[in-house]
Amino acid sequence: MFKTKTAFLSLLLSFSLFLFAINSIYGGAFAFINPFFYVYYGVASILLFSIMGPASAIPIALSFSVAVGIIAGYYGTGINSGYLGYHVLGRFFISVAIVQFLVFIAIPYFFSYLISKGYGFTKSICYPVIAVFVIFFSIAALHIFAGKINIISSINYFSGIMTKKLADTYNRMGMKYLATLKMQKLIFKMLKFVFLLLPSVLIIFSWLSIWISFIFLKKISKKTNRFFYGLKENLLLWRASDYFLIFLIAGIAVSVFSFGLYKFIGYNIILLSSSVYLVQGLTVVAFVFNKFNANIFLRILGYGIIFIFGNPLLIFIIMTGIFDMWFNFRKIEIKKGG
Repeated sequence: MFKTKTAFLSLLLSFSLFLFAINSIYGGAFAFINPFFYVYYGVASILLFSIMGPASAIPIALSFSVAVGIIAGYYGTGINSGYLGYHVLGRFFISVAIVQFLVFIAIPYFFSYLISKGYGFTKSICYPVIAVFVIFFSIAALHIFAGKINIISSINYFSGIMTKKLADTYNRMGMKYLATLKMQKLIFKMLKFVFLLLPSVLIIFSWLSIWISFIFLKKISKKTNRFFYGLKENLLLWRASDYFLIFLIAGIAVSVFSFGLYKFIGYNIILLSSSVYLVQGLTVVAFVFNKFNANIFLRILGYGIIFIFGNPLLIFIIMTGIFDMWFNFRKIEIKKGG
């Protein structure tokens, strides 16, 4: 009975990965800016690894490969609308499919593998994310240099296409005031800014999705599940290395003293490091909720207020994460419980 149930769940998860792959491959480059893809892939891959162990690489790779084959077979050498007019089986299609496999599949798989081998939670996230994005950006750099692509021109091109699509969508919805020339110019500038911050956004989505997926699966799994509960770290006491502050300071320095496109290198560093301190600040908030035994309603209300009110409270949470290095807001409990 147990083997039958395990086999059925493995097949169900493999089929789910296949459906995710069909959607993400069809979406092409747009899939990378959809945070739900990261979480969907993360939950399914981690859960499948917890059932099958390292052997889960076989159904995971097979599901993704079949999805690529179906998309390629359906369009042949024609144009896939999900790729903004790029030809299927062209260099762009193959590059994006490889990067999707690395980001959506390889990161959660190797995270699960490192956790199962007894690595700490932070290392299990950092190692695959760093390795994958070194490969990711190397592929991107080769694509840019081999194709002699002008980055600014490409960003303007994609921003223009997306602005036009958004304007058409607003017109169909009857929201004509959002499709005016003035609003299109504003949307165009906003999209350019988003594209320039895309490197840090992709890394943030990748590592945060693994964190969220693992916490979610740990909450819903039984306490007898050795894979999820074998990790002895108390994530309520998690904090970034003190040396990580140098990374944030470097980002601020680059953004202040550089010009033009180089400023966005600093902005990306600031955004990435802020995401780490945001999570550290949220662990302080979760620790406080846990300390005072807040019920589920108060927890949901508290987190809802933080994200609904946006910037002021999020900045406060980030600053809480930064100052936690010096004031150690959880030091009393650490001394008592170890």
